[in-house]
Parts: sequence; C-alpha cells; structure tokens
Amino acid sequence: MRTLFHNARLIDPASGHDGPGAVLVENGLIADWGEALAVSGNTATVDCNGLVLAPGLIDLRVKTGEPGEESRETLETASRAAMAGGITSMVVMPDTSPVVDDVALLEFIQRRGGDAGGARVMAAGALTQALKGEAMAEIGLMGEAGAVFFTDVDRPVRDAGVLKRAMSYAAARGAVVFSRPDTEDLSGRGVMNAGVEAARKGLSGMPHEAEWIGAARDIFLAEATGVRLVIDLASTGRTLELVSEARARGADVHATVAAFSLHFNEVDVGDYLTYCKTRPPFRQEAERLACIEAVARGEVAAVVSAHDPQPPEAKRLPFGEAEFGAAGLETLLATMTGLVADGHMDLITALRPLTSGPADLLGLPQGRLAEGAPADLTLIDVQKPWLCAREDLVSRSLNSPYDGRRLTGRAVRTVVGGRTVFGT
Repeated sequence: MRTLFHNARLIDPASGHDGPGAVLVENGLIADWGEALAVSGNTATVDCNGLVLAPGLIDLRVKTGEPGEESRETLETASRAAMAGGITSMVVMPDTSPVVDDVALLEFIQRRGGDAGGARVMAAGALTQALKGEAMAEIGLMGEAGAVFFTDVDRPVRDAGVLKRAMSYAAARGAVVFSRPDTEDLSGRGVMNAGVEAARKGLSGMPHEAEWIGAARDIFLAEATGVRLVIDLASTGRTLELVSEARARGADVHATVAAFSLHFNEVDVGDYLTYCKTRPPFRQEAERLACIEAVARGEVAAVVSAHDPQPPEAKRLPFGEAEFGAAGLETLLATMTGLVADGHMDLITALRPLTSGPADLLGLPQGRLAEGAPADLTLIDVQKPWLCAREDLVSRSLNSPYDGRRLTGRAVRTVVGGRTVFGT
C-alpha cells in the first residue's frame, strides 16, 4: 500500500528544508519526498490542507509506572498520550519497580512497548545497579539487547570513582550516558528554586550552584574517559555554557532541556501549586530566557517532555510533601510552537531538538525526511489555539502544570511506520 501526503508545508530540520511539497510512503518507509512527485498506480492520498508536515517527534525522557506502579501510567496509556502530542518515538526511563538494570527487564519493556501498538517505545537502562550508585549495571549486555542509553535518571552518582568506571566502560562499548547534574549536599531537601520566591513561601530551595557543580564534575569525567555524555535536564544558562565550552574543547558532551524549563518560571509555582513541583525546579525568568536562547542557537540537542506522571494522592498534599513530577507528553509540541509564535525562533529551529537532534544524538534512523527512513510523520497546525484542560488529557495521570493555560500549536495527525495512529 502506498500513501501520498500532499499539499503540505514540508519542514525537515535535518536538511533545513522548508517549503511546499509531498511525502510518498510505501511499506512503512519514506519512498520519496519533495515539491513535485509523480505518482501512479494504487496510491491512497491524504490532503494536508497546507499544514506543516514534519518528521515525527522523538521524546528522550518519559517515565511510566510499568512495571510496578501501573496506576501512575502504563506503556499503553503513555503511548496514546504521546501519539496525541505528535510524538512517534519515546524513550522510557529505567526507574521502575523493579529497576531496569538487567537484560530481562529491558526486554520486558521492549516487548510491552511493542504490544502497545502506537508510538515506538525504546528503553534506557540503569547506569548503576538499582540506581544506588554503588556498582555498575549490566551496560554491555543491555546495550547488546537494545538499550539506547544509560542513566540513573534523577539521581546523580555520588561516588565519582563509580561514575568514572561506568563512563569508561560505556565509552569502550560505544554507549551513551545521560546524567542529571546535581549536588545533593547542596540541593538537599529543596522543593523549589532557591531564591526570594522560596524564602517568601517558607520553602527550602535548590540552588543553581548545585546544578553547576554537578555538571562540571560529570563533564570533566566525560572528557577524561571519552564517553558521549548528555547533561540531562539542564535548567540554567551557566550549565548550558559549561556544555558549550566542553564541546569547544572537543568533548562529546551534549544537553537536554525540559519543555517546562522553557515555559515556566518560579513565579508560576503561585499559591503552592503542586502540579508545578518538578525536578529540576522552575527557575528564575532570566534562566528560562537563557535556556530559550541556547535552543535558538542550536546548543541544545533535545527538548524533552520530562513526562513524570503522578497519581492524585501524591500531588494533593502540602507542597513540601508532594511528589516531584509533571505530565508533559501532550504539551511538548505546543511549548515549542508557542516559542515560535512569541518570536523567539523560527519553526525549523524549534522542531530540530524534537526530531533530528535526538535522532542524531542516539544514531536513530527516524527524525528526518529521507528516502528509506521510517515513515514517522507529524501533521501540525502551528497556529491552532487551544486550552489545556487536565480532564481532556489522554495520559492516565493528569498532573499538568499547563492546566488552564492557553497554548498555540497542536498535532492533528500522527503517523508511525506509514500508519495513522492519531487523527484522521
């Protein structure tokens, strides 16, 4: 079966293309694309009505509760939420119960993700056993089984010796390491950004320097070992400067930023809104703008949803006692198209860290319009206004900081392997 998606504004950040055209899909792959395609034979057609047709979005940081806490989110419900947000590929984190730190659990995630039948589900493996930071996990075996990178998720590896050994082994195997830059002796029991707002609310804060010091240590170890390192969820301008400086020295170091770090600042915590309790925390406005500028300069490899679903009983608590985490799959795209609408960057720049950026980081074939690439596509109405209402979200957990906010830009059709999985 062949399908022609025509009358579209094609945007391909990998090649820099932005113009009218069509995409021909055959057997789940892109057979051809461009401004004028000659098509004959039995070919179905989809009129894109002038909307943006781009490579399917890739989200590198998604948490679910499966296995162990399926009441939070299952791989199936997360996949449905991803498709509604225009996401065609997602990487799930290993901090489940039990932790994904061996091949059997990794293969379970891959099998269950395949059974979900929607977005492509890839699995990250734990960097250390049980995420305790004491001994290296089965990096080699999990890598051979398909783990796309290794991470201890929200926990920095406190022991620099353990981290260096894990990085050295990962470098020898060609594996990618993601690390959360933090210094727990400084961030301690902090629950929001350290500063005037935290003091006014009587809440303990997480200072910027905790992230800077953690990032600097991990970058130095990456330079020493030669591993490909991703500073995960950078939330300050100085953290991103450290990454850029390391790259200028020739280090294979990159950064991701959470979508909420580009949309919210610490003032949005408001009257102790627990949906706005995240890790990293909402920072000052100057830091939000610095992160946006880094994305606009192309210094951020991937913008991620940092989807971290929590049940109502974990959020309906005093701010200091509530769990960290926010649902983000369905608002990732709107965050970036909103930045375009506000004049911070053009659309190609906004879509790059959602498509070719993460694909290049992990060596994935998707994330681009290219002959022979997987036919993963997202049709986007970049000017569509919509109100984010938590009760309308597809995710099983509804803890969204975007609740009640007006957004611009939305996916109207999501295609995985040439098959429409969302929209009509």
